Amino acid sequence: MLKSAIILFVVCFLLYLPFSRQPDYFDSETAPAKINLKDGHIVAEYSEYGKYYFIKADSMTYHSRIGARVEVIYELREPANAKINKPWGYWLIPEELAWSVGAFVVLLGVAYATTHRPHPSAIAEQLKGADAPKKKYE
Repeated sequence: MLKSAIILFVVCFLLYLPFSRQPDYFDSETAPAKINLKDGHIVAEYSEYGKYYFIKADSMTYHSRIGARVEVIYELREPANAKINKPWGYWLIPEELAWSVGAFVVLLGVAYATTHRPHPSAIAEQLKGADAPKKKYE
């Protein structure tokens, strides 16, 4: 039961990911960006139709990568709302991952508690229960 539950969770989570990202993965554009230092903040700078946009980048991750190229993903209707296209931060969000794994563990615990070690009277009731009625043409 545990292996099949884990496989089902991973498959469902991987199917959920591309449809839940903001900006939308399927309707978005990507652009190259450069990590810069602007007004004491580390930003990723990119342009769309000649207009420059800046998104705040994580200073812990990018403090040693100033001048490096990254890829940003954004929707054309709101190019200012962009994200750096990387696995940790766009695809895997720590809070979302924690909540989904927590919900999985709680639901797995409930399933295990309700099916593990049934009461002896419940087993006896199942064993003495009437068989299902036979079909007419079997």
